[in-house]
Amino acid sequence: MNTKQKKKLLRFIKDLEKYRGRHTELVSIYIPQGYDIYKIIQHVQDEQGTASNIKDKTNRNNVIDSLERIVRHLRLFKQTPPNGLAVFAGNISNKENKVDIEVFSIEPPEPVQLRTYRCDQTFLLDPLKDMIEDKDIYGLIVVDNREGNVGILKGNRIDEIKKFTSDVPGKTTKGGQCCHFNSLVQINDGRIIKIKNLHNPFVLKSLDISNYRFKNSPIVDKWDTRKKIAYKIITKFPRLDISTSKDHMFYVYDNGIKEKYANKLKIGDKLLMPERIDIKGKTQKLNRIFYYNSYSINKSGRDILKKKRELKKLFQNQLAKKLNLTQTAISVIELGKRSVSYNILEKVCKELNVNFSDFIDKYCVPTQSYKLPTILDKKLSLIIGYLVGDGNIEKTRLSFSERDKETAGYYKNLISSYFNCNTNLRFRENKNYFELRIQGQPISKMIKNEFPEIKNNKTSQIPEKILKSSNGVLASFLRGLYDAEGFCSGGKVSLAMNDEIFIRQIQMALLRFGIISSFLEYDSRRNPYTKNHKFIIDLTEKQSIILFKKFIGFTYSKKQEKLDYLISKMSGRSSVRQVLFSGKKTKDIMKSLGINTSTRKLSGLNNYFINKSNISKASFRRILLKYPSNNLKKELLKIVDIPVLPVQISKIHILEQRVPMSDISVKNQNFIANCVIVHNSQQRYARIREIAAKEFHKKIAEVANKEFLEMKHLKGILIGGPGPTKETFLNENLLNNELKKKILAVKDLSYTGDFGLKELVEKSNDVLSQQTSIKEKELLDKFFTLLAKEPKKVVYGEEKTIRALEMSAVDIVIISDNMEDTFIDEVEEKAALYGTTVEVVSAETEMGNQLKQLGGVAGFLRYEVY
Repeated sequence: MNTKQKKKLLRFIKDLEKYRGRHTELVSIYIPQGYDIYKIIQHVQDEQGTASNIKDKTNRNNVIDSLERIVRHLRLFKQTPPNGLAVFAGNISNKENKVDIEVFSIEPPEPVQLRTYRCDQTFLLDPLKDMIEDKDIYGLIVVDNREGNVGILKGNRIDEIKKFTSDVPGKTTKGGQCCHFNSLVQINDGRIIKIKNLHNPFVLKSLDISNYRFKNSPIVDKWDTRKKIAYKIITKFPRLDISTSKDHMFYVYDNGIKEKYANKLKIGDKLLMPERIDIKGKTQKLNRIFYYNSYSINKSGRDILKKKRELKKLFQNQLAKKLNLTQTAISVIELGKRSVSYNILEKVCKELNVNFSDFIDKYCVPTQSYKLPTILDKKLSLIIGYLVGDGNIEKTRLSFSERDKETAGYYKNLISSYFNCNTNLRFRENKNYFELRIQGQPISKMIKNEFPEIKNNKTSQIPEKILKSSNGVLASFLRGLYDAEGFCSGGKVSLAMNDEIFIRQIQMALLRFGIISSFLEYDSRRNPYTKNHKFIIDLTEKQSIILFKKFIGFTYSKKQEKLDYLISKMSGRSSVRQVLFSGKKTKDIMKSLGINTSTRKLSGLNNYFINKSNISKASFRRILLKYPSNNLKKELLKIVDIPVLPVQISKIHILEQRVPMSDISVKNQNFIANCVIVHNSQQRYARIREIAAKEFHKKIAEVANKEFLEMKHLKGILIGGPGPTKETFLNENLLNNELKKKILAVKDLSYTGDFGLKELVEKSNDVLSQQTSIKEKELLDKFFTLLAKEPKKVVYGEEKTIRALEMSAVDIVIISDNMEDTFIDEVEEKAALYGTTVEVVSAETEMGNQLKQLGGVAGFLRYEVY
C-alpha cells in the first residue's frame, strides 16, 4: 500500500468514525474477493426480513431502510471488485427527529479477508484499520556466544520464533590455563607488571621458538578466574618459582623444545628462562617547573592576567575579594613587583579561566634557587634508588638513614650539588646511624609526583619511568638500591626487602644486564624484632656477579672490596648458563666442517655429543672455540649466543586452595612470567571456544533458514548482538544465499533475549522507514535530480503545477500528504481528465520535507511549458 492509498483509506475511516447510531442501526458488510455479488444481495434481502422483528419501531425502520439502500448500491456492481468490497449504511443524522440514511463503500487497497454482516451503534472499521498496518515482515536475528534469538517484526509487533542458549565456555568463568594473578610479566618497553593488570594493547616480550630470539608480541585477549588447585613450580640454579593452574602449558627442554602441562611436569624437567632481556629504553621527561613554591611572571603573562580580569569586568579589589586576598596581592601580581606563590597563582588562573599549567610553562620563571631536572638522568636515578632503600619522603624534605659514614657523605655531596639545596648530616648516637636530611619542598614534591610508586621505605614496584629508561639509568637506580640494602656475604651478593613484588621486579630487571639471580623467602620467625617476611635475591654465579660489578657495583668502598674478593675466590664453573642446543646436532655441524669429533682433545664432550649431559657455555667456549676455522666459530657462536637457558625443576607443590588467576592470549603464543618463559596455552582453549561457538551459530542459522525462506512477504533481515560475534556469525556463511541478499542492517546491541530483539528494531528504525518509502524515495530523488540538472522538465508550487496540469502537460503529479484533503481531491479530479498519475508522498522523510518546503506539490512535465 503506497502513501496515496493509505491516505485515502485513512480519510474514509476517519469520516465514518465520527458517526454514532442511537441504537444498533449502523450496518457494516464486508464482501471478500470472488464472492457472487448477487448471492450477497440475496443475503442482504434475507436480513431485511429478519430486521422486521426488531421491537423498536425507529430502529427497525432505520435498519430495513439501510439494508434497502445497500441492496440498491450493490446492484450497481456487475461483480465483486478484485479486492472485495466494504459497504456501510445507516442513519447519520445528528438530529433526533430527522432521518438521513447514507451509504458508503470502498474497494480496499488490499484484499478483504472476511465475510461479515453486523448492526451496531458504530460502523465496523477494524478490518480496514488492520490494512493500514504494515504487512511487510522483517526477520530478526540476535546473537552472541551466550545466547541467541530468532524472531520477526510484523507491523509494530515483535514475535520471538525461538530462543537459544549456548554451551560455549565463557571467558571469565571457565577461561584459560592461568598464572597466579600477581605473577610479573615483562613488557616490551621495560615495565614489569602484574598479569592481573594487563590487557590489550600491552605489547610483551615473547620468544620466537624458530630462532630462539626475543621479539615484541601484543596481547590479544585477557581472562580472569579462580582455580581450586594451583601448582607451584620451583627451580634451582637459579631458584625461580611460578604458580599456575594444572592445565597451564610450559616449554620443556629435552634436546629440543617440548610442551607439557603443569600437572604433567616432574622434578628434573628443564623449563626455559631468558639469559638476557634486551629493552630499548627511552629518555623520560620530568615536569620540573610545576614543583617550585613561587614564580616571577614576565610582562606577557601579567598582561594576559590583567586583560582576563578586565574582560570579566572585575576591579582588582573585586577579584581579590572573590579569592579571599587583598587588593595589594592582585596589584603586585599585575605589576610584577615580587614573586607569586604557587597556590595564589593557581587561584588567580582558575578564577580568570586561564589554563594554569600552560601559563606556568609559558610565562613563569621559578624564583627559588633549587635546580630541578628536566629529564631522568643517571644521577637522579641513583638518588631515587638510594631513597627507596634507606629514605623517606616528607612534605618539605627527604630523610635518609645510613650506618656507613662514607656512603652517607657521598650521597650528601651528590644530592647537595645536584639539587643546589641545603643538606644536613648528623650521627644519631642513640640509634647508631647517620641521618641525612635534604631540605626543600620542591624536591619532595617533584619526587612524589614523578615517582608515585615510592612509598616511604617500601614500594609496590620499581618506578615506571626508571623501568622505561635506558639500561644506564636503570643500573644507577639498582646501584643506589644496593648501596642502601645490598650486601656481600657467604659467597654471594644479596638484596633483602620486605616487599615481595618489588624483589621479584628486581630479579627480572637484572636480566636486562644478563644477571641471573635466585628468589628466596624467609618468614622471620626467629627474629624477635619483626613479624614481616623477608624476601631476598641472591647472586651466586660468578658470571652474574662479574656482570653486576661491570654494570652496577657499590659506592661504598668496603662493599666493593668484598665484591672484588668474592669474584677472585669463585670458580668459573656454572650450572646456571647451560647451552640450549642438542649435542648431537653440534657434533653433526662440526663433522660437516671437517672436524674429527673423536679426538682425545674432545673426549670430555662425549656425553654431550650423544645428548646424555649438558655443557656450560663457559666450557663450550673454552673447548670448541679454540679451533681456528672461521666458519666453525661462526656456527658455534650462533649456538652459544642463544639468549635462552634451561633451568631444572627442583620442587612441585600442589596447593589445594581457591586461588585468583589470570591468563592472557599473546599473538606469538608465549611470554615471560616470573622469569620463566610460559606457553600461551590459552590459544588451545580459544580454539575450543571457537568450535563450540560455530556449532551454536549453526543451530541459529538452521532455524533462521527454515523459517525465513517460507515467508512470502519477508522484506528484509536485521542482525544484531553485543560485541563482534554478529560479524563472526555472518562471516561463517551459515545463512542461505537468498537470505544473505536480504540483510538490511547489522547493529551493535547491549542486550540479547527479548530486550535484544526490541533494541534491534529500535536501532534499525532508520533502515525500516527507508524500506517502506523506497518507491517514494526513488520518485523524489528523480524529481530533485531533474530540478538540479534539467529544471524545464519539472514544475513545482501549487499555482504553476495546477496551471501545467490544466494544460495537460503533467505526466505525474507528486503531492505531500500534509496538504489539505480538499486540495488532493481537486488535483485527483483534474488528473483523471488529462490521464495524469497522482502520487501522494510522506512529508516525514528528508526529501518529502524538501517537497513540503517547495509548496507541497510538484510534477514531471510531458513537454516544456515555461
